[in-house]
Amino acid sequence: MRDKLRKLLKNDYVFSIFQKALNILTGIVTISLINRYLGPSLKGEYTYITNIATVLAVVLGFGFYESYPFVKRQKKEEQLKSYLDIFMLQFILYLIIGIIIGIVTKDKTVVLVSILVPVQVLTSQLQMIGMVEFIRYRQILQIVNYSIDMILTILAYLFVPQTIYILLYILVIKDLAYIIAYLVKCKYVPKRFTINKKFVIFLFKFGFVAMLTKLLIELNYRIDVLMLKIFVPYVEIGLYSVGSKLAQYVWLIPDAFKEVIYARTARNDSVDEIKFVLKINILITVFIIIFILIFGKLIIYILFGEEYLNAYPVTCIIFFGIPSMVLYKIISPLYMANGKQKKCFLILLISVIANIITNFIFIPLCGKFGAAISTVFSYSICGLIFYISFIKDYHLRWYDGIAFNKEDVNKIKEYLGKKK
Repeated sequence: MRDKLRKLLKNDYVFSIFQKALNILTGIVTISLINRYLGPSLKGEYTYITNIATVLAVVLGFGFYESYPFVKRQKKEEQLKSYLDIFMLQFILYLIIGIIIGIVTKDKTVVLVSILVPVQVLTSQLQMIGMVEFIRYRQILQIVNYSIDMILTILAYLFVPQTIYILLYILVIKDLAYIIAYLVKCKYVPKRFTINKKFVIFLFKFGFVAMLTKLLIELNYRIDVLMLKIFVPYVEIGLYSVGSKLAQYVWLIPDAFKEVIYARTARNDSVDEIKFVLKINILITVFIIIFILIFGKLIIYILFGEEYLNAYPVTCIIFFGIPSMVLYKIISPLYMANGKQKKCFLILLISVIANIITNFIFIPLCGKFGAAISTVFSYSICGLIFYISFIKDYHLRWYDGIAFNKEDVNKIKEYLGKKK
């Protein structure tokens, strides 16, 4: 039994799923405490602030890190150090600007966002390096980091009076821990920076479209919250965020597979592997949707309390968008690794435009339910276009990525140790 368990955990996908399962467990405990600690109104404000910080971090990252899997295929010398030098220069520059903004404004929220943004930029950059260079270390680090987040949130819940600022401090501390751990693993000490002008120009050229693509991804996830702020009070955003956040934790399941796919597609296309992973993830998400429809209200009551029960209907609606996100998350790394970021950008642009238009139509009519309907619609457009493109580009049958066959069943048995 022990040998079988060891064999399973040696498999990249199995360990990644194990890691994400722990992250989901600790993450749900964390958001449960945050929601109870803040209440719907302050939770809405907290969600709005963190979403703005995330969007700003994407823009200021310029998409430099998105080129890393592509450059990895070229096997260039000093690749890692070249990237880290540029990342550290960005971080130092943004931190100085953030401190200046904080001194000038003297607003606590602006100060924290000004510090949080450069920290998030560097964290995202180092996570991409970890995904390609040392995926197992990255997975272990995420387990530790989620646990730190949970412990700090428990302490805040027990001992700190109600305020959103302490939770923003926790975000900064969590990301700084990430940064230190990654730099230690890379054996990188910021001393003398070596900047190649041609390489920087390449990063801007590659990264600009990649940054816009990443921005569209984040807007597709977050435009609903940003637009809700225009039409509804923070309490409605707080209720909406329950469904949105729970869906994000379900997305950790396809993310577990996506991280391995990123590492594999940095070397080759792995089309057969992508097809198999798609089938597994769609099956899992269908079961999760059914589970939420049956037990969702009870889960929300247990986790967040009676004041969040009105979040159940909107949560159910949002969950119907998850299968489409599975298609996007599993297929998109293949296109990014092949340098087809413009294609990804165009698909996401169509999705975001649809999201914005439908939000403007439905939020004034239905409030948070309108935002949920718009989200599912835009996710469906994004996922279906990616899937159709994948089928056409690799000359597959329409059901190759969604229907199991005998070979898939044998592969599952092999992973479970039931077949030699």
